Amino acid sequence: MFSGVVTAVPLMIYANAAKQLRLSTIGIMQYIAPSMIFVIAIFVFREPFDVTRAIAFALIWAALALYTFSMFRNRA
Repeated sequence: MFSGVVTAVPLMIYANAAKQLRLSTIGIMQYIAPSMIFVIAIFVFREPFDVTRAIAFALIWAALALYTFSMFRNRA
């Protein structure tokens, strides 16, 4: 009965908070949640993690680190 409210209220709070952040900050935050799910899948649920997935994960985070570094360098 209250599932709509339980779903809508956190989304409205997030939307209002996101208005106060830069888009680049929100973009970085969008990678944190999937990474947390990734860690939970590997360590809690024992999902397979082979070399190919490790390389892909490392490349994604290396690109994010490069982007973040350039963002902070241009800010100063």
